[in-house]
Formats: sequence, structure tokens, C-alpha cells
Amino acid sequence: MPGVSVVIPSYNAARFIGAAINSILGQSQAAQEVIVVDDGSTDATSEILAAFEAHGSLKVIRQQNAGPAAARNAGIAAAEGELIALMDADDIALPQRLALQAGVLSRHPELSVVSGGYEWIDETGQSLPWPYHSWRHYPDLNSLRTWLFDCPIVPSATMLRRATWTAVHGFNPQLVGPEDWDFWMRLVLSGQGMAWNREVVCLYRRVKTSLSSHAQRMSSHSIKALEGIIERPDFPTSLAPLASQALALRYVDAAKRLFWEGAWEDGGLVLRTALHQDPGLLSGHPCRLEDELVSAAIDPMVCDPIAFLDSTFDHLPDECASLRARRGPVRLRCCGELFLLTMAHDKQAVRRYLVTALRQLPTALFDRGLWGGAWRAILNRCRRPDRWTPPDRGPI
Repeated sequence: MPGVSVVIPSYNAARFIGAAINSILGQSQAAQEVIVVDDGSTDATSEILAAFEAHGSLKVIRQQNAGPAAARNAGIAAAEGELIALMDADDIALPQRLALQAGVLSRHPELSVVSGGYEWIDETGQSLPWPYHSWRHYPDLNSLRTWLFDCPIVPSATMLRRATWTAVHGFNPQLVGPEDWDFWMRLVLSGQGMAWNREVVCLYRRVKTSLSSHAQRMSSHSIKALEGIIERPDFPTSLAPLASQALALRYVDAAKRLFWEGAWEDGGLVLRTALHQDPGLLSGHPCRLEDELVSAAIDPMVCDPIAFLDSTFDHLPDECASLRARRGPVRLRCCGELFLLTMAHDKQAVRRYLVTALRQLPTALFDRGLWGGAWRAILNRCRRPDRWTPPDRGPI
């Protein structure tokens, strides 16, 4: 079995880095080496790493802050293993992760990358149930059309060959946030083989930033990353008609992030840009923009989905007049989806959303159209975001 180097970039991760490292040290198949890159941390990260380093558990590379892409590049450049297991400093690897993924790449020399499933946890380690994770529903990682609309994999659930990183000259240090998305898209364009192993291998931590500047940076860099891919000379001309739609959805995603941070005015302005990019976001019933806003409202990190949705509607730009007129039905749809999603694990939430729906429309309980629409929306979210399904090669 080829040797595995685990590379963990770390910046001010004192709250979580110990758990991340221990999850790697507790693997059923030991790593050849564990490399942590301290990217100029100013909290207690350095002291925590020094304790692990003193016991010979890992190697630490210390550098001035240069961003996650540069930190990953530094770690991989120093790695000795043939295989690289990516890991973020706030996530937790399940014990079978390295063995499963190294086994796939060992048995399939034609593959460059294997990625697995993940579940969300919050800052305290509590589960954040969510049925729509992209890894459950994306059939093919080798189609650029897949990647234009979403990034279905996370670094902490992914292993690649070191030669693959070299072939595309590593992660782009000019990007902060979507540097991994840009990297995967460049791999697809270069013809590197990627595949799923559909088993949960990590717990991905969702942490609230409470900084609109973070949302703005993440969003602007995502748009920059996609524009860079579209402008490449090897970008397929057959996908050019989708480029405008994909960019528009990046702006919608930017607006959602700003709304999550409470930057309502900024989010409304970004939505206007999205609609100028693709007026088709308001076409259909329900329209794509409605789908996206309801999806943002029911995200497990949103404390009060209905209040969030109301604030969003209060800040829709004038171009969204047709959607604004649907505030009541959209609130009902949101309640219906939340009711159905929380039935299995949150009885209090079930009652709350049902009461909200009944207050909005007393006949909602017997409205077959409401519940049918909610079920259809749930099923639709379990399909690919661009509503296109390529042939499924199946799991490895």
C-alpha cells in the first residue's frame, strides 16, 4: 500500500486543531507522516502543535500568514508519501478514512483523486442533520459541467496522488476560500481521473464567522475562480452557454452568504447583479431564485428560518417584484419543507413550523398543493443543482 502523508493547514485554529490531529493519529491505518503548516497563527495554535511535535507525532512547518492555498502547497511540497490526504484544522476524520481511500487509489491506478462522504457538525461537535449534501447525489466528478454549479467535495474527505498536485502546479495562492474548488476544476480540465467512495469519512465543522467582510471575500474569490476557469483556452466551447448561468449563481451564492451575515443591503445589491447576469433566475414556477432563497433559509446554521426569509424579502431589489409578490406562498413552502425535514429529529421544531404555517394560512394543514410542493422541492434539492443528470458510473 502506498504511503500516505496527511497535510493540515492551520491558522488560528487552537479551538479545534487538537481534535483534528487526534482523529488522524487514531486512524485504523497509520499515516506515513502528518504535516501541519502553521500559517502565521497568533492564538495558541503554536503551543498546541509544539506539544504534539515534542512527542514525535507530527511535523510542523511554520510560515508567515500566506493563506490556505499557500499553506497546503508548502505541506504537500514537503511531503514524502505518494498519496496526500487533505485535512482542514477544524474537521474530524473518522477512523477508517485513510484505509478506505488509500485502498481505492491502490486498486485503481487510473484514478488521481478519491473523495468520500461527510456530515456537518457545529462548533460544539453536535450533528447538523442535512439530507442535501452534494456527495450523496452527484454521479460523476469528471464532468466539468458538474463543477460549474457547485463544489461537491470537501478537502477533509479527499485523497489524491502527489503527482496529481504537481501536474496542475498546486493550489492557487491568489484565492482564499474557493482555492480547492479552483484546484478540482483544473484537475478535470487536465483529464485527471476522479471518483467517489460513497462512505462518510469525516465530520465537517460549520463555524459562524459573524463577519460580513469574510462573506464578501469568499464570494468575490469564488466569482474570480469561476471567471478564471471560463477564460482558460481549454475551457470547452460546448459549455459556454452555461457560463453565464453559472456566474449568476455565484452572485446568488454571494448574496446568500451576505444575508447569513446580516448584511441585508449588500446582499440585495449582489442579487441585482445576479439578475443582470441571468434574468432567467426569475423564470419558472418556482423560479430558481426562489429555490435558492428557501434553501438559504432552511440551512441548519440559520436560527430562525422564517425571520431570515422575511428579512430577505424586505431587501429584494426592484427587479424581483414578481418574486416579492409571492412572499406568503414562499413562507408557506419554507414551513412545509422545514416541517418535513425536522420530523425525524426535532419534535419542537416540527410543532413550531406547523404552527407558523397555520397562522399564515389556517387551511394549510389540508393544502395538498403545499405539501406536494414541499416534497417536490425536497426531491429537487437531491438532484444536481443544474438539473442535469449524466450517466452514473457508480461508486468505486
